[in-house]
Amino acid sequence: MKVLPTARILIIDSQSERREILRDALTAFGVGGIHEAADLAAAPSPVQADILVVYADDPENVPENPYRDGAGAPAILVVDAPVPVLVRAAARGGYDAALGAPLAPRLLYRRIGSVLQRARRVVRIGALTAPVAVEQLPVEAVREEVLSPSH
Repeated sequence: MKVLPTARILIIDSQSERREILRDALTAFGVGGIHEAADLAAAPSPVQADILVVYADDPENVPENPYRDGAGAPAILVVDAPVPVLVRAAARGGYDAALGAPLAPRLLYRRIGSVLQRARRVVRIGALTAPVAVEQLPVEAVREEVLSPSH
């Protein structure tokens, strides 16, 4: 995927061994910048990441996505839970995607790519549908321009 070599990924995980395994696996896949922190409070501020990967230990105690209002990076939740519990935890926390643990690094790599592409499409569509300032011309001036014999 073309977006991943330049992507900046922030891995949030309380277990340093898991962070290291994810970092090494994503680096082997050719991902650009990978940063890590034990929790959201320990993350660099402001977060300079294109995507957050949050690994939660307990599906009932999932940290809230700090960018759930769409003002920052998209976020992926990773938690060891059955699919219905995983989906509810992700929705409750405001995550863009969710994956069950144990996690295959290739699956995470693909999910990161799809979430980044979806986020970029949304930004592009938002730019296309944003209101555009249009100069208001008097109706008579437009009518004269359209009806003038010189055209």
